[in-house]
Amino acid sequence: MARIPYSRTVNVTLSRNDAFPSRRGFGVALFLTSKAVAGKLDADNLTKVYGSMEEVAADFASTDDFYKAANQAFAQNPRPLQVKAAFYNSATVTDAATMKTALDAIYDIDGDWYWLGIESALRDTAICDGIVEWTEAKNKQSGLDTNDANHEDPADATNISARHKGTVERTWTFYHDDADEFAAFALAAMLGTFNFDEADSAYTAKYKRLKTVSPINVGSAAVQAITGFTPQLGQSESAGHMANTYIDIGGRDFVVEGSTLTPDVFIDEIHATDWIIARTEEELLAILLNNARVPYTDPGMQQLASAARIVMKQAFRAGLVADDLNPETGEYEPAITYIIPSVFDVPESQRKKRIAPEIQVRFRYAGAVHYTTIRYQMTF
Repeated sequence: MARIPYSRTVNVTLSRNDAFPSRRGFGVALFLTSKAVAGKLDADNLTKVYGSMEEVAADFASTDDFYKAANQAFAQNPRPLQVKAAFYNSATVTDAATMKTALDAIYDIDGDWYWLGIESALRDTAICDGIVEWTEAKNKQSGLDTNDANHEDPADATNISARHKGTVERTWTFYHDDADEFAAFALAAMLGTFNFDEADSAYTAKYKRLKTVSPINVGSAAVQAITGFTPQLGQSESAGHMANTYIDIGGRDFVVEGSTLTPDVFIDEIHATDWIIARTEEELLAILLNNARVPYTDPGMQQLASAARIVMKQAFRAGLVADDLNPETGEYEPAITYIIPSVFDVPESQRKKRIAPEIQVRFRYAGAVHYTTIRYQMTF
């Protein structure tokens, strides 16, 4: 008997939304090294990823800077899933300009990393100025180790932190007195494990313990000169150099102050900013790719705004967005405000060009407490 197809009566199709942009990561720390490993890490192979010390040991000797840096990175808790090495030619990279050219070449080949660290030969050299300048124009962060003792003098203007403090916010420095330690890279690798796509993943770099890293043996005046932090007042350029360091208080070793080279701009803020922008770009592009069109109507603007709402829900879940008490309901809720213009407020000429009006999202960053005061008063 002949079987008549269903399509004579009904027409059912299913299409899959699979045109999604790839999600960018923020967890990988990349280490600049001039040590070549033939056929694996050299002028023809500018980067290589490593997932364990066993893999590092297969390519590097224990005396190599990358071995030491990776060992300190993998020693942290939580530990990174992987780190990367990036090769630069020290014979041709001799100043800030040639370093920026080398970083461009590395970035063109492999941009899948977020944190940048350096070998000891680059510390406290003018070449690092190129790293600072290059990083400021990218959605990256550089953590530069420094052994320059001039950090302990608040009036010094020659050390790398002093040269750039107050002018950049994507580079941070880490001062310590042991040339064999890579505290900045260890901290970057640890901070890369905080994934804002997961719940309760917000952090501050201050107070973090770094295993295998030694605290500096200096007094309060030197720590203030290094970090620029004055108790009860916060950071200022006149007080110090905005560098991070590792100290001992109460028998516990931890990082202070967790800041970039701009006063009161912290590593976690830049990380959160980059994450929010990246995820919003990805959500918006997915909306445009997976719909036949987004109409130039008020419902269409709400559809676009849904990208920000999705990201803000993730940010609140991660702990990045403060929750405040709603005076009307008496309940805590995320401190977020959405301003979505009506298409009727957009000039016809702009609607003709199909350029949507600006959607604004205002929220309060949850931040972190770095100093606190409790005052007791005893009466009789």
